[in-house]
Amino acid sequence: MPRKFLYPLLLIFVFPGNTSGQEKITLSGYLSDLQSVYHIPDHWLWENTLHNRLNLDLYPADWLTASMQVRNRFITGSTITKLPGYAESAGGDLGWMDMTLATDGELGDSAGYILTSTVDRLWMQFSFGNLEIKAGRQRINWGQTFVWNPNDIFNSYSYFEVDYPERPGSDAIRISYYTGNASTLELAAKVDSASRVTAASYFRFNALGFDIQLLGGVYQGEDLFLGTGWSGNLGPTAFRGEVSYFRDLGQFKDTTGYVMTSLGFDYTFSNSLMIQVEGLYSAFAKDMDINSFLQFYSGSLDVKNLGFTPWSLFANISFPFTPLFSGGFATIWYPEWKGAYLGPSLDLSLNRNMDLSMIFQYFTAEFEDASGIKTRENNTFGFLRFKWSF
Repeated sequence: MPRKFLYPLLLIFVFPGNTSGQEKITLSGYLSDLQSVYHIPDHWLWENTLHNRLNLDLYPADWLTASMQVRNRFITGSTITKLPGYAESAGGDLGWMDMTLATDGELGDSAGYILTSTVDRLWMQFSFGNLEIKAGRQRINWGQTFVWNPNDIFNSYSYFEVDYPERPGSDAIRISYYTGNASTLELAAKVDSASRVTAASYFRFNALGFDIQLLGGVYQGEDLFLGTGWSGNLGPTAFRGEVSYFRDLGQFKDTTGYVMTSLGFDYTFSNSLMIQVEGLYSAFAKDMDINSFLQFYSGSLDVKNLGFTPWSLFANISFPFTPLFSGGFATIWYPEWKGAYLGPSLDLSLNRNMDLSMIFQYFTAEFEDASGIKTRENNTFGFLRFKWSF
């Protein structure tokens, strides 16, 4: 049976027709409109995204919880016709089960549309004392740092994504056992759209005031994975870090493996001004052939290509000017490209459930083509988003 036809069967299983015995059902979500303008080399492009999210949570018993969350988008703009492969990437589903419906077409000669609906959460959780079993499409978040997460082998995401705060999920099963007040043992496994298996164990405990985690498993059926991470405080400063090691199982004796590590600090002053710094080293970056900014901005992301250059350095400052108005300014430096990212943002709360955001992204970097000629590429993106939550 094709995997996409399992979608309606799962809906029947998770949400039976008779719900009169349910103790509690909650429905939440949001509706947003995102207007985007892109200035890439030799082109001005535009896009509008009408984004609706629906979260349905069920609590039929003390030991059972279920959730279905749907992401619906109607995208129009010149990006759809001018960027090759854009429609396919927006309507794709990387999970083992195809739970995305998508269609696209043209709007005149210079613009197009994409209509897509994706079930990015569909899970059931069974709880028995200290034991929890969660099965279905879910987010497994083992990351500790803010921008780059080498430990997050199940759900990698792009820091530059401005309209997907929930982040993607995985078709997985996860077993958690709480061994103490501050310690947890987890086993998790997922299958992706290419039928590759990622499976790992995770142990989290507290020592010397730090939450420490140890991880190990197999990544996409190809690599041995080992990792560790931590978060805590050095005086008034938060200190977080992750280290991951990957080694090709097919050439285990002939390779030395790849290391990725991220370290981050953040400090909040008494007036709520917050400063963050973070750095990433990725041994995978030296094997990546990137000659254009759009390759890493819109490409498929997994943990191995989190870092586009061997070293990346991040800094961010944010401040709530009033309880309803806040701003921030982020930057990333890519030494090898002699490049940088600049990202100012403003957020205004219009009332309890309405928000207005303005975000800018500027990238500049020096790329080398196949003939060895280096040219500087500049890209500027602007976003204006209105969001109503319910």
